[in-house]
Amino acid sequence: MKSALGRLSSQPDGFAERWPDEPRVHHGDPAEAARLLSVGDLDRVIADQGLPASSVTMAKDNVMARPGSLTAPELAAFPGTAGAVDARRVGERLRSGHTLLVMGLHRTWRPLSEFCRLLTAELGHPLYAHAFLTPPGNQGFAHHWDTEAVFILQTTGHKTWELHEPVLADPLPRHRWGRTPVPPKERERFEKGEPFLRVRLAPGDALWIPRGWVHNGYAEDDTSLHISLGILQLTRHWVIERLLDLAAGDPRFRAALPPALNERGIDEAAAEAARCFAAWLSDLDLDRAAPALRAEQLRAQGGPRRASVTAAVRAPGEEGAVAAVPGAVLATGKGDGGLVLHLGDHDVQVPDAFAGTVEALLGGARLEPGELPAPLVGELLREGVVAPAG
Repeated sequence: MKSALGRLSSQPDGFAERWPDEPRVHHGDPAEAARLLSVGDLDRVIADQGLPASSVTMAKDNVMARPGSLTAPELAAFPGTAGAVDARRVGERLRSGHTLLVMGLHRTWRPLSEFCRLLTAELGHPLYAHAFLTPPGNQGFAHHWDTEAVFILQTTGHKTWELHEPVLADPLPRHRWGRTPVPPKERERFEKGEPFLRVRLAPGDALWIPRGWVHNGYAEDDTSLHISLGILQLTRHWVIERLLDLAAGDPRFRAALPPALNERGIDEAAAEAARCFAAWLSDLDLDRAAPALRAEQLRAQGGPRRASVTAAVRAPGEEGAVAAVPGAVLATGKGDGGLVLHLGDHDVQVPDAFAGTVEALLGGARLEPGELPAPLVGELLREGVVAPAG
């Protein structure tokens, strides 16, 4: 069975070593891509799920839909609450050439939530999944860059992409398009110059766009549907921010700056803070700091899907044999009392006496009733680590 990354790249092992610093195209399986999301699936998502306004927007030629223009009060779940997205209004705008953007499908559409969980487990970085549906001969968004790396996975129709080298290498969230000035010469380069890459994606194709690369996508002779898998890459800047959080435990960094700063200026205070931070870093016990950073890195990826309702009403032992849910456990480790399962938002402790059985379970073994204590099986079910074996 292909890994999630193997469905997006012909060289998945390379991603485990180093992020590619230039765009790449992978020609994948159209049927596999369509199983993740089709045009008919978008009808199910919009018409059947009562999506809130924050999950859907539309755009044409860089002009976004007015907030609230796609919702209808009569579709509210309860009188007096916010209305849901109105499928009729979405259809009207699609017919006038607007691109439909459905956000957060890594949380709301199960095929994508399962795929994204596998992908984040492989990459070790958080991510999201949005969908873009563009009518023929139209464009929702013109030249721009993203502050996350992106896999574009084409599922229906075709879309042409033009990619240009970055204006700003490796932008952070604070460097979003529209907030960062673009020099006129740079704008002319990507609006009038020849792109680094021009490619027309077909169903099953995946395009890797590194963070910061300027891209411009448009539909031509047919309707285009693609999934945008945004990799929210953790950076050295992220590590420094976490270290600053740890430094807050030192009273030197909680001390107030002196009064009369308008007269004193801030240069001396800034120099003193820099000296203190350098000394703090030189004394930092990385072995003690690393677990806190590790916990934050795992927490950023979120937790697995949990069938909490089913687990709550199922009688003990009713589940029968169980199997591990792929991607539910992001990593394992050794704790004081046994095996630790890192789920992202939570850790599960497995007593040492049962560690070997659980490791075999995570490795693909089927667990029959009675092989583990019922309370431990119940906890693994509630946490989404295992599910009844099919």
